[in-house]
Amino acid sequence: MACILKAPTPDAKGIIMFTTAERDQVILKDRKLQRNLWDLKSNWMIGLHHNWHDFNFVYNPLFDFSMAGEEDLREVNRKPFSVVPMDACNFVPEFFEPQDGSKFWDILYVARPVGFKRIPEFFQCIRSLYDQGHNYRVLYICSIPPYNRRDRNTVLYDVRGLYDSIFSEEEKDRFTLLSLSHRYPFPFDLETLAFLYKSSRIFVHFSDEERRCRAAAYAWATGIPVVGMASVASLLPGTYRIKPYYYEISDYAEFPSKIVQAIEESQNDQYNFQKVREHISTSYTTPVLRERLKALLGISDPTNELTGSSLAHLDIRLGRHHGLGDGPNNVWPNLAYFVELLSDHKQISQIILEDHIDPERQLEKLFSTSPNPSFWSRLAGKVIGHNRI
Repeated sequence: MACILKAPTPDAKGIIMFTTAERDQVILKDRKLQRNLWDLKSNWMIGLHHNWHDFNFVYNPLFDFSMAGEEDLREVNRKPFSVVPMDACNFVPEFFEPQDGSKFWDILYVARPVGFKRIPEFFQCIRSLYDQGHNYRVLYICSIPPYNRRDRNTVLYDVRGLYDSIFSEEEKDRFTLLSLSHRYPFPFDLETLAFLYKSSRIFVHFSDEERRCRAAAYAWATGIPVVGMASVASLLPGTYRIKPYYYEISDYAEFPSKIVQAIEESQNDQYNFQKVREHISTSYTTPVLRERLKALLGISDPTNELTGSSLAHLDIRLGRHHGLGDGPNNVWPNLAYFVELLSDHKQISQIILEDHIDPERQLEKLFSTSPNPSFWSRLAGKVIGHNRI
């Protein structure tokens, strides 16, 4: 979504982030919206958060900088562009932390049943492990999107039917498929999810193309190893893409043996994930981001704390959308009206001073309930007239 990292202040511009989905599905299709964004640039610096790697990236001067992994963007015309080498995955909440003691589940996987998550391959791997006599306890948390006929070839809606066809009732006592169709894509609050991570011995990820995965970041922050393809480890610096943090797979046939190895070695109490956590846990990465944003704004004063900034909950806020889909990952009003709200930057500054934790939700709340001032009422009338999309 459009994520407010900093409101405009007398000494510096504000910083607003948009996602690549908003760029492609809304901004690039609406010339008026593009003009309005250009008009904002006297008071705002506009950033682009890349929700997926882009090896055919085309620089657009509408966006002042990008947020993405250092290896995730390749500009096709070799034009220079400004990049902050961080994204939502670098801001794991502090309560995802290592926990001593026994683990209940041996294997954890958290993934939507979309094609690139390779759920059938995951099921076949567990099938192989059980056939080899490894009676591991497995937890698969699967958030199922609302049915859309257009997505039937890319979403495994009948994930439970496939599960039932592969595993016996006795095996299901050890392999829990927790399929959830409510509050997509976040059925749990993050503290509950953190508890499930901390109760697991290792995390697996079966995608062969997804990079900088947030679900894997949660695992590393919790101090548990990840078994997966090379792309999954792109979040970590090269020196940490090794055991015991990461067990790389080059072929799906390797998964069972690497999982066995990771589970056995995970019981070694000598492993310390502190250095890995410094790259993904918000207690370490938020100060780094603050300094990078100050550099973008040309603030050289080391005592400047970036007044008017809002850097909380970036693991979720950086990836949300305005008016694209339903559920807890969406915020209204839609993008065009949200951009119009940003023109009243003094109001935005006041909102962040009052609630710097999640200013977009605060804007949403004020937008829908406040009878005053007339600026907000006028826009509210527009949104109601457009079914609040």
